[in-house]
Amino acid sequence: MGLFDRFKKMMKRTEDTEEIIATEDSIEAEEALHQKRKLLEEIESRKPEPEPEPTPPPPEPEDEWDEQEPEEAPFSKPLEKKERKKAERKKAERKPKAPKKAKEADPMETTTGFKLVAAEPSKIEIDLSDSEVSRGGMIIRGGEVLDGILEELEMDLLSVDMGHTAVEEVSHALKASIIGSRITTRKDLSKVVDEALRTSLMRLLEAGYWDFDKTIKSLSEAEGPVVIMVVGVNGTGKTTTTAKMAHRLTKDGYSVVLAAADTFRAGAIDQLSTHAERLGVRCISSQRGGDSAAISRDAVESAAARGDDIVIIDTAGRMQNKTNLMEELRKVHRVTKPHLVLFVADALAGNDAVEQARVFQSMLRFDGAVLCKMDTDANGGAALSIAHTTGRPIVLAGVGQGYEDLIPFDPEWLLDSIL
Repeated sequence: MGLFDRFKKMMKRTEDTEEIIATEDSIEAEEALHQKRKLLEEIESRKPEPEPEPTPPPPEPEDEWDEQEPEEAPFSKPLEKKERKKAERKKAERKPKAPKKAKEADPMETTTGFKLVAAEPSKIEIDLSDSEVSRGGMIIRGGEVLDGILEELEMDLLSVDMGHTAVEEVSHALKASIIGSRITTRKDLSKVVDEALRTSLMRLLEAGYWDFDKTIKSLSEAEGPVVIMVVGVNGTGKTTTTAKMAHRLTKDGYSVVLAAADTFRAGAIDQLSTHAERLGVRCISSQRGGDSAAISRDAVESAAARGDDIVIIDTAGRMQNKTNLMEELRKVHRVTKPHLVLFVADALAGNDAVEQARVFQSMLRFDGAVLCKMDTDANGGAALSIAHTTGRPIVLAGVGQGYEDLIPFDPEWLLDSIL
C-alpha cells in the first residue's frame, strides 16, 4: 500500500455523507469558503522572512544621568544657538540606529558566489486556491471528520520518518486546498484529493532547483577548474557518489581529477584510487592521516596546471555534532573555495538524514543535496523533508549500484512514485 492510499480511502468513504460535503449556498458552504480564505492567509504569513544581518548593540551610556535633559538653573544664561545645535547632535548620536533590512539570499547563487543555472520549471502549479470556482457543485467543508482524517495522515507521515515541520506544512496545505473545493460531475472527490496532495507535497520541494549539467557547463566556461566539494556524515555513500559523478562528467567530455581528502577512514584512499583507475581519471592522494586541506589544494593546483576541467573533493565523513571535525571541513572550504558544495544523504536514513542536513547547512552551508538509495525508498520521507528543512534542493539521485545510476533529481518523478 502506498504512503497516501489510506488517506485517499478515508476521504473516499466520506464522499456521499454530509460529514464533509455541504450544498451550494448553505451556511456550511459559506463557512467553508471563509475558512479556506483564512487558511490561505495563514499559509502566506507562515513563509519565513530572512533574518536581518546582526548589528552591534548601541553603546551604553556611561551614566544613566547622561540620558536626562539637564535642568536649567534659575536665572542662568540661555545656551547660545551654536552650542544648542551641538548638544542636539550629541543627543541624536546616542540614539540606536534601526537594524538594516535583511538581504534575501539568491537561490540561484552558490554559497561562494557563483551562478547556478535554473532547472526547467515544474509543470505542477503550486496554487492552493486553484480548486475554488465561482459556482456549481457541492462544497467540501471542514470539521471534526476532516480534522480526524488529517491527524491520521500526520501519524502515517511521521511513521515513515518525515520531519515534523514538513508534516505540519503538508497537513496545513492539504486542509487549505481541500476545504472550499467544489465537487462537480467532471471533478469528483477523488480527483480533488489527488490534486490537493500533489500540490501540497510540491510546496515542500520549492527550494530553487538548479540543473547540475547546465550549471557545470556554465561554470566550466570560466578560467580554471570547476571545484566540487562532496560532504556528509559517515557511511552515506560519499565516495561512491564521487565516483558516479566523475563517470557522469567524463561521459560529457570533461577531464576530471579526484581528490582523496578522506584521510580519516581506513581504506578510503584505496577505494577512491580504485574507482579512479576504473574510470580512467587521475586521483590526488596522500597517506592516511594527512592534511585533507593540503591534498585538496594540491588537486586544484594540479588540475589548473594540466588544464583539467573539474576537481571533485571526496571529504571525510563527519558527524554533524562534532564541532572540531566540522572545522576541518571548513578549512578545506576556505583553502579551495569550491564552486559547488554537495551534501550526500542516505534516503533510507529518514529523519536522521533530515537532521544531518539541517545541522550541516547551519555549520557549513551547501548548494544542493545528493540522495542515495532512492530506488529502495518507497516512502520518500527524507526527499520531501530535506529540501523543506534546508531550503536547498536535491540535485542528483542515486538509483542503483552502477556508475551510470546517478540521475538528475526530478520532483515530479518523486511525486509520481509515492502518490
